[in-house]
Amino acid sequence: MAEKLYAFFVLYVLNEQGELSGYRIAKIITEITEGYFSPTPGNIYPVLGSLEQSGFVKAKKSKGAGTEPGSRRRKILIEITPAGEAALLDFAKRNKERFEKITFFFDKVIEGA
Repeated sequence: MAEKLYAFFVLYVLNEQGELSGYRIAKIITEITEGYFSPTPGNIYPVLGSLEQSGFVKAKKSKGAGTEPGSRRRKILIEITPAGEAALLDFAKRNKERFEKITFFFDKVIEGA
């Protein structure tokens, strides 16, 4: 389930922010989830590879040197595709109700405590 959530957050970030490096995507996911999801290279890059194989994202090399200060190598930038935008919307629609139902049970436990 965590991999699907990481994929959702990757697509969400790219949809909101535009093209980004994998490093930057991971940092933004950590920020927007307040650390609840904190992707490492070991889990973010396989998710990016899977999303690219599915046609949901596209990778391309940046022009010139890297975007980070002092970096000389070209970055790989990831962008969401129209298929990725559709997958993001589909995932959100399918899972919103699921998470609301799960939240209902958390609320019941908390109310009973």
